[in-house]
Amino acid sequence: MKKIWIMILVSASIVIACNPKTDKEKETKTDENLSTIYGKIENNKENLIYLSYNSITDTIKTNENGEFTTKLILSQPTVVSFLSGRNQTMIYCLPKSNIKFNANATDFSNTLSFSGSEEIVNNYLAEQSKAMQNAGINSEQFLYAADYKIFLASLDKLFSTMQARFENFAKNNTEKYPEFVKLEPKRLDLLTATLILTYYTPIISSNKNIDEVEIILDNLTGSLDINNSKMLQLTEFKPFVQNFVPYLLTKDLQGKKVEFSSATEYADFYFGKIDNLFIENTVREYVYYNFIKEFISYYGAESIVEIYSVYKDMATNKVQLTELNKIFSEYNKLAKGQASVNWSFPDIEGKTYSLSDFRGKYVYIDVWAAWCGPCIREIPALESLKQKFADKNIAIIGISIDENRADWINMLQTKNMQGTQLHAGGWNNDLCNYFKITGIPRFILLDKQGNIINSNADRPSGNIEEVIRNLEGI
Repeated sequence: MKKIWIMILVSASIVIACNPKTDKEKETKTDENLSTIYGKIENNKENLIYLSYNSITDTIKTNENGEFTTKLILSQPTVVSFLSGRNQTMIYCLPKSNIKFNANATDFSNTLSFSGSEEIVNNYLAEQSKAMQNAGINSEQFLYAADYKIFLASLDKLFSTMQARFENFAKNNTEKYPEFVKLEPKRLDLLTATLILTYYTPIISSNKNIDEVEIILDNLTGSLDINNSKMLQLTEFKPFVQNFVPYLLTKDLQGKKVEFSSATEYADFYFGKIDNLFIENTVREYVYYNFIKEFISYYGAESIVEIYSVYKDMATNKVQLTELNKIFSEYNKLAKGQASVNWSFPDIEGKTYSLSDFRGKYVYIDVWAAWCGPCIREIPALESLKQKFADKNIAIIGISIDENRADWINMLQTKNMQGTQLHAGGWNNDLCNYFKITGIPRFILLDKQGNIINSNADRPSGNIEEVIRNLEGI
């Protein structure tokens, strides 16, 4: 029986519902509300940037100097999400804004600087983002602290600083940015709650409880108006929801021996919790849209057909509905029995291996990175799996998406990782693109002819050992 594991996902994209306009209305808005964003990013290896706002994502190519200019049609204050490679920020934009910013991609958060209109509010956001980046969140003094008191102390230090910065901003800028000042405390609460959830959910997943943390978390989440559609304007709402729902499900399952026989059964359980939490129509549609995409990414489109039918009945956002229709059709090629792409990547010595080199063997692929905490936590179980099947007809292959080769090599040596280890060097490669990998760790199981058995296979710490033992001719 396959055990379905609860997802803990953090991301930073924004999707806000918008209403279609007539051509005449669009022309008027173009004249009245055209806003301009100019940016220059030095030493940027990525020549594409992505700006997301109002259910739209613009893909923009920078010139050879890392410069770009784009124009947006906005009818109200809008948070624009900027992404280029692993660098991201928020840009607060008003109708008729003329915003400029500069940054160095090698130290993005510490060099990001805004000028032009909305300079004050965007430099405030940049400073808040820099505080987050420099707080050492992914360290043993923060999210990986063994003692919860160390975690809480680091959290309190960070958000005391951020709260003080906001109060100073609000004192001088409430009249100019009234809507921003209303929403910013909610954004900070969402950030705080997400960090606590990220720290605490793995703890309760191991059937442990910390009363002090739960009291803080329950008080904080209880004060958030999660059925207020204005929360959708905040990029932090999505990662909060993506951590809050799994936390509540983990609490429901704590101490119980519950296994789901299929991803479809797990999806019904998962979306039942969503239905109980989110009752405001716009918010519920937004949450359904995002979680359907996550479920497809992790478990395939077949796991969520009935849920998608429910979503289509409620959907008012035609752009998002069209996107999901397209995703469902594209994921058909990842179904069981379909051929895998014949990827090729080098090992530590520079020798290139392709999937075709392993023809005649089952193949279990681990897509990972040295910076990925959940990936690192799977290593002991993965190395144990390699030992158990060392003399069997299966190749267990690690494929790293680390952009920094030295980080990959250092982790291989530090953890004494054995077997075939390959380096993809980033997200943009045949394997990740074909299997639509947007989160790691990701595990893929292929048959002896290179066809898909499961494009979202169990983790080493899950039920994969039993699955492999039951393979014919292993």
